[in-house]
Amino acid sequence: MQENFELRIREIAKLKKGWSFGKGEPFNAEHVEVAALVALRYYKKYALTVSGTPSEDGTIDLMFNIKDVFIDLIILPSITDITVKYTHGIGNNKIEEMWGTVSISKLDDIMDKFIELSENQK
Repeated sequence: MQENFELRIREIAKLKKGWSFGKGEPFNAEHVEVAALVALRYYKKYALTVSGTPSEDGTIDLMFNIKDVFIDLIILPSITDITVKYTHGIGNNKIEEMWGTVSISKLDDIMDKFIELSENQK
C-alpha cells in the first residue's frame, strides 16, 4: 500500500501552468517522481513525518520532522540539486539555518546529520 503523502506528492504532476491564482509553474512527471521517491525513502528509513508542497516557482518542498525539529528538502526542477533548510524549535524559540544547495547524491549524508541533530534536541 502506498503512503498517503506519496499519493499527494504524485498529484502535483497534474498541476498546470497558472495553478496558483494565475501564477505557478507546471511540474514534469520526472521531477514529481523524484520527490515522491525521496519522501518514501526517508520515511521508510527513519520513520519520519513527511509532507510535500508545490511552490509557484516550480520547486517541491519536502518537509520532514521529528517533534519540533524540521528539515526542508526543496527539490529544484533540475532534479539533481536540492536546497536544504534546517529548523528547530517553534515560535520565539525557532532557529532556522540554510544548509545550502547540495547534489541529490549527498542526501543520505544530510539526512544522517539531521537525525543526529534531532536526537541531540531531545
